[in-house]
Amino acid sequence: MRERVRRVWSRARRELRNAVVGRQIDQKATREDVAARYLRGHGLEIGALNFPLRLPRSAHVRYVDRQPHGELVAEYGAMYPGAAIVAPDVIDDGETLATFGDASAEFIVANHMLEHTEDPIGTIAAHLRVVRPGGVLFYALPDVRSTEFDRERARTTVEHLLRDHREGPSWSRRDHYRDWVRLAERFDEEDVERRAAELEAERANIHFHVWEPRTFAALLGALDLPFELELLQRNHDEFLVVLRRS
Repeated sequence: MRERVRRVWSRARRELRNAVVGRQIDQKATREDVAARYLRGHGLEIGALNFPLRLPRSAHVRYVDRQPHGELVAEYGAMYPGAAIVAPDVIDDGETLATFGDASAEFIVANHMLEHTEDPIGTIAAHLRVVRPGGVLFYALPDVRSTEFDRERARTTVEHLLRDHREGPSWSRRDHYRDWVRLAERFDEEDVERRAAELEAERANIHFHVWEPRTFAALLGALDLPFELELLQRNHDEFLVVLRRS
């Protein structure tokens, strides 16, 4: 009996591993298919780390990150063992792209980035500034419904995001850390305030905002920015968004 249980458990683990790998391959293939449909010319990818987007031959990219390659490897290498961390061509804040001129790129790729920004509206506006009219923003965002550590968190409302953009994110920063500590890190309530203060002092890089496709669509519908929504598509545990600058 014990040997039979061992065989069954071993097979179950193997099937789970293959399912996870298969899902990752499907997710990657969908990203690449969308990229092939929309990305042309010279552009930027922000925060590629270990998972740069494979581009069609008609697209050429410079990688942008907030830290030099050595610092990225030191910070993220253990998180992605065995994976190569992309060396950035440009060191810049991906939320502002201050070193790039207006209308200087034909596309921007920023996958799993917007949820880490405290002012996503400001970030989208900055990206639109940098792409040319007719240019494309390509985003992948985690779907909160399929993100284990975020699943119990309330979806970020349009009103909250508009206030973050209007007043600056300092008014909500501690609350975001408290929410993260309670529902993602799952600290006991008596330790929440201490831990949230630690994270705030470190300016820890967390998921400040959480969305599912319909709530992100509501945000886009509330923005007075020069873009058209070209695509919003679920992709396993994430969703893809393509905006075209008008």
